[in-house]
Amino acid sequence: MLEKTQSRIYHIHLDTDTRSKALHEKIQQELGFFAHHFTGHPAGYDHYEPTAHSSIKLFSKKDFEKKWQQCLEIVNADKKVIGYMEGEYIPTDEAIPFSPVKKFFKPHWKIKGRRLDSTRGEVFRETEFHLVMDSEKSDQRLVKALFDSGLYGANLTKKGKAGEKNWKAVVITIQGHNRFIKHLIDEVKWYLHQVGGAVHCTIKEEVALKNQRFRKPVEGLPVIIDKITYQKTW
Repeated sequence: MLEKTQSRIYHIHLDTDTRSKALHEKIQQELGFFAHHFTGHPAGYDHYEPTAHSSIKLFSKKDFEKKWQQCLEIVNADKKVIGYMEGEYIPTDEAIPFSPVKKFFKPHWKIKGRRLDSTRGEVFRETEFHLVMDSEKSDQRLVKALFDSGLYGANLTKKGKAGEKNWKAVVITIQGHNRFIKHLIDEVKWYLHQVGGAVHCTIKEEVALKNQRFRKPVEGLPVIIDKITYQKTW
């Protein structure tokens, strides 16, 4: 059975470097956010996950705008929080069906990343994608190859469906400008369909509509794509 997906909706995330427990609890209780904190990251790779992460899903632009303003007012009142808010539109969210690996091969792309640069007038990424799969049941060669290609990510506990246990997910991602991400999403999907081995797999694009930083410099945000090299063989 394919994983549940939700395209053409809105997300708001509050990502903080400070634990900010009271702040996250406040937006959860008053605005309906839910906590979904990351649980570490694969060893040996760069990672940029926040200390605390709360989210809300919204189904209209009107509700999105309202919740954004309400959340912004609450977070602005906390003079110690370090982090950022991001408001996103989800144009695509697609499940990748499982198929066993018949012949494994590595991705045909290599990503060079860089920090955002305030001297260029950059304030936030334009878009990103999240590739989610079961970190334990998916083929470990696949997971390693995706990270080796220049993607990064973190671990997250996902709730199991009715009668099923929770499972450990790895969220593999990259951020950047539209000209890089749009094409790379298609390349990643092609690769996953060709290689197989991904369990509980989905891939979604998250387009940044709004952003607000709180005592966090532009250069402290997650790495974006600087260059992608494509080749027929690794």
